[in-house]
Amino acid sequence: MYCSRMTRAGLSMAVALMVGAVPALAQDAALGQPAAVSDPDEPITVSPSDDRSRDGAGFEADIGSTSLAAPSVEAAGLTGAGALGLDAGMWGTTPGARAIALVEAVEPTRLHSMNRLVRRVLVAGATPPDGSDGLLASRAQALIRFGAAEEAASLTGAAGRDPGPMLRRTRAEAALIVGREETLCERDVLGADAPPVAAGDTDRFWSSLRAYCLARTGEPLAAVAVNAMVELGSVAPTDAPLLEALIDDSLIDYVPVPHASMLTPLRIAMLRSLGRANRPAIESAPLPMIAGLFALESTGADGALIAAERLESVGAIETQVLREMYVSFADAVDGDLAKRAQAVRAAQQAPAVQGIGQALLEAAGSDEPGRFAQMSRVLAPMAARTPLSQATDGGTQSYAMRDAMLLGGRVEAAGAWSQAQGPRSPEETADIAAVMAVADADWAARWQRPYGDALRLRTQTGDEHARRTLGALAGLGVALRPDLPNEGYLAAAREGRAAETVLAVAAELGTAFPPSARTLDTMIRAFDAIGLREEARKIAIEAMIVARWR
Repeated sequence: MYCSRMTRAGLSMAVALMVGAVPALAQDAALGQPAAVSDPDEPITVSPSDDRSRDGAGFEADIGSTSLAAPSVEAAGLTGAGALGLDAGMWGTTPGARAIALVEAVEPTRLHSMNRLVRRVLVAGATPPDGSDGLLASRAQALIRFGAAEEAASLTGAAGRDPGPMLRRTRAEAALIVGREETLCERDVLGADAPPVAAGDTDRFWSSLRAYCLARTGEPLAAVAVNAMVELGSVAPTDAPLLEALIDDSLIDYVPVPHASMLTPLRIAMLRSLGRANRPAIESAPLPMIAGLFALESTGADGALIAAERLESVGAIETQVLREMYVSFADAVDGDLAKRAQAVRAAQQAPAVQGIGQALLEAAGSDEPGRFAQMSRVLAPMAARTPLSQATDGGTQSYAMRDAMLLGGRVEAAGAWSQAQGPRSPEETADIAAVMAVADADWAARWQRPYGDALRLRTQTGDEHARRTLGALAGLGVALRPDLPNEGYLAAAREGRAAETVLAVAAELGTAFPPSARTLDTMIRAFDAIGLREEARKIAIEAMIVARWR
């Protein structure tokens, strides 16, 4: 359990921030979007004119009518595409089968900014492609894979009371992860909306869920029914002891937590009902299950913080949540977790290059992929508040500070820090100018040809960082720009298939990391063609910096 009342309050605050009223107006904030935007899907009411008898017609004339096609379930979203910086026609001419295949294949990448963009595509309400039956369910399943079960639960709710089998299953799994099993059991499992079980169906999900819902009632006859289902094999063997403990709470302390690899949405719900969890499960559990473990009452400060790190790394929760949890739990955790938390707390109290820079370098030396980028996002606000007079004090730490500001979106502060770093060699000058030109359009306007020449000299010795930088600059039109074949996602972008472009880029960045110079060049041109130039800058600079600090 938690070590103090303050710690408990901190976790409650973090959980509230993570799984608050996402489906309502808070959805835009949860996705990192401005809250004060008009929803293009909001109906507009127009009052009738006072001049109702113009030309003597008034309301006496015949009124014509046309039938309106029923809105497609696949077009549903948590907010309009326009509010998310996308377009209602973002699927363009992408075939339905292609759209579903891309959504089903998408997985979290190592780039936080890329993951955030994918989630925007997944939650956006937009005109679906032809032949895309099942797209909504596939989008919800993808959100679950990204650790965003709350958004998945809200998205599946857009299907109303009569969803198809796949969407119903996805809705149930999302509800189990986020803790909405009470409504699920009453309506979709034990109530009139319960799905029929087909003859010969070997999938025990619904029967196991029925057993769980019965066990939760606490009624004597429920125990008889559940025991019968266990004996008949309607319940998976791993679920049987958990169900028995739900019926007889004296067994709770004797029921082992299933191995992390065996965790499912239903087992997450059972553990929640039993109040059971442990740190190893949170460290090694599949990402889709982390949101459920995070919210368990029995999850201690260390487990909750580890869960928050994993969720933030893929963009499933805001970085601010992780930052506040580090500060709140700094004295309640141990080991490397405590070192990170205490470094964040110290930086918040008194930002200085020695403390922040040292924490960043330790993160860069970690064996955990993405640790430097995550600590950079967390520490970026404090790095930006560090006095510029310290820019010349830290050497390598000072460069880490600048890169942390860039990864945390403090581009203007990063530019000021770079200018304050003092005298440097021509090679260093070119490198700083190149990085800043990718991150900031104002710096791109100051680009000089000698900078590009200096980078090209480095490529002759096999410097991949220089190659990636030149590739990104080429994509932005700053450096020399070779012709690229009009194929793949570049062709899709030029034809207006924005959603396909984003998902295809995510697939490439997920399989080949760090990206090549050619990939960065092509990605930037493709995103530029669909109006996502600033997103392309963020993804490119993150890829460049993460590769540099590997």
